[in-house]
Amino acid sequence: MRTIAAMFLALTAALAGLAGAQASDITAVRFGEHEGHTRIVIETRTPVQSRAHTLSEPAPRLVVSFEDASWSVDGLDGGAGFGAGLVGVFRFDAAASHPRLVFTLTGPASIRQQMSLDPAGGGYRTVIDVEPVSAAAFASVSGFPQAPATLTELVVRDAGIDFTPAGCERIRVVIDPGHGGRDPGALARFGGMHEAGIALAAGLQLRDILNETGRYEVIMTRDRDVYVSLEDRVRIARQARADLFISLHADSAGGNAGPSGATIYSMNARAENRARSRAINEGNWVDVNRTEEVSRILVEMAISNKRSQSELFAEALRTEVGRTANLWRSTPMEANYAVLTDAEIPAVLFEMGFMTNREDSRRLNDVRERRRLMQAAAAAIDSHFSGCRAPGRTYWASGGSPASGASAR
Repeated sequence: MRTIAAMFLALTAALAGLAGAQASDITAVRFGEHEGHTRIVIETRTPVQSRAHTLSEPAPRLVVSFEDASWSVDGLDGGAGFGAGLVGVFRFDAAASHPRLVFTLTGPASIRQQMSLDPAGGGYRTVIDVEPVSAAAFASVSGFPQAPATLTELVVRDAGIDFTPAGCERIRVVIDPGHGGRDPGALARFGGMHEAGIALAAGLQLRDILNETGRYEVIMTRDRDVYVSLEDRVRIARQARADLFISLHADSAGGNAGPSGATIYSMNARAENRARSRAINEGNWVDVNRTEEVSRILVEMAISNKRSQSELFAEALRTEVGRTANLWRSTPMEANYAVLTDAEIPAVLFEMGFMTNREDSRRLNDVRERRRLMQAAAAAIDSHFSGCRAPGRTYWASGGSPASGASAR
């Protein structure tokens, strides 16, 4: 009760300081495509203080924060819309510590200039020009600017409460050993094990390695030799509100014993279309308070985030695996696998080697060799979520809401 009372008093005091604030209405958001840059114009009824910065994770974004602002754009009651040029979509976030406009960028970009202009036949204008840059340059200039503590942080600090930002408390990883039960998968050229058994053994090893760190909540789609449908594998991940999904398999080249090495897949354009269609048609994004256009924009933003996160993790996995094992493909690939087609959860399919190659199948049948491979996978997961442990930084991991999935590989 003392904690609750302290929080109430701190919150009351914090809100009292804001009581006299007057929000400036945002009345228009416009875009102009110019040679070498895209111009964003934000109109307000009264002068407003703002600051802009770019973020590279989980997807390229431009964030414009206001001291105080409200949304009053005709035709966009839901606070979201489509952009132009370097801006894909945008949304107004009134629930943040400072109201803000979030612009999802189509690629790496930096702020060329920002200026405030007085009315000229319209409202006050905040003008921001963004220009394309290299990925390295984008990463070097992106990040959260130094800012005062949020209201939540002030409240919990004054109340003496431990506070961990959402998304970093306990990262949920779903491990999906492929095949199982009546679906044994490919037969190893060495050792006599089927793909289902090797995938399960590897998945259990990865689970144990992650559990040892204490940083992850690990969910298995199967932990014994049983059949689990593709739909149920996706459903398990969604019900768990997973931050990452990794499906373990072993490849096969039929009668060709030559191909060897690991391959990593994330979703391709067809898989993305399946995810988009399912998200819209199953009604997971439908809300009586949203227009159809806003729902579609939110789906696009979720898929953009999922694609970006999946590609980032696929690259991290390729890097770590490449240090300990041969790679069949030197870069991550894309595929239309059913387990990759959730609209939100970052997902990869990891082909650990070729069952039809004698050396690969020998390695996958060897407990120590397999553990080395799973240690590499765990290192990639650690690398991918390293932002959660960086001082002063919050990593917003993606997570799905419980829903059913339907697709076929």
